[in-house]
Amino acid sequence: MNGDIDMIVTKSISRFARNTLDTLKYVRMLKEKGIAVFFEEENINTLTMDGELLLVILSSVAQQEVENISANVKKGLKMKMQRGELVGFQGCLGYDYHPEDKTITVNEEEAEIVRYIFRRYIEGAGGSVIAQELQNLGYKTKRGSTTWAETTVIGIIKNEKYKGDILMGKTFTLDPISKRRLDNFGEEDQFYIRDHHEPIISVKCYTKVVTGVANEI
Repeated sequence: MNGDIDMIVTKSISRFARNTLDTLKYVRMLKEKGIAVFFEEENINTLTMDGELLLVILSSVAQQEVENISANVKKGLKMKMQRGELVGFQGCLGYDYHPEDKTITVNEEEAEIVRYIFRRYIEGAGGSVIAQELQNLGYKTKRGSTTWAETTVIGIIKNEKYKGDILMGKTFTLDPISKRRLDNFGEEDQFYIRDHHEPIISVKCYTKVVTGVANEI
């Protein structure tokens, strides 16, 4: 927009923008500045083309292609989840993720922190108190921070992975255009697998703690 570039060369319309409205918006904006956009696959130069009808049609086709690809990817991910494969999981406190075989194993040093959190909650300490204790003890989060929030503690307590189970499909992508991810409250399929990996907390302990969290809420 500063005039440093006079042409943008892109592989295809689908690589330029994800929907028809954005394509037209930015093509028009650039055209007003005398900047051409050249789409290689469609062989279109926006400064020399006659009218916008062809661009609108091709943009619509490109948008549909993106949506079709997204639907196929979503279908493939669901099939993986049905087979028990981990999808979108990169590890959590107490567990290490191994991308080569897509498995998780207990990280014993971190697991002690998880057991401490569950033990203190059963003893009557609340999430904010436990968070402060963890901070005072110098324990680190999975990301290496010594700052603990109450929501982090409660999130660990409610995580079914610590009893050896796994729930996949907790969130979903609203659409391929905005790519917004939302919590899944039944809009998409979910897959719950029991005894998926080695537990850190017993089922009895987990149930007792989660019941206490539910009662607090």
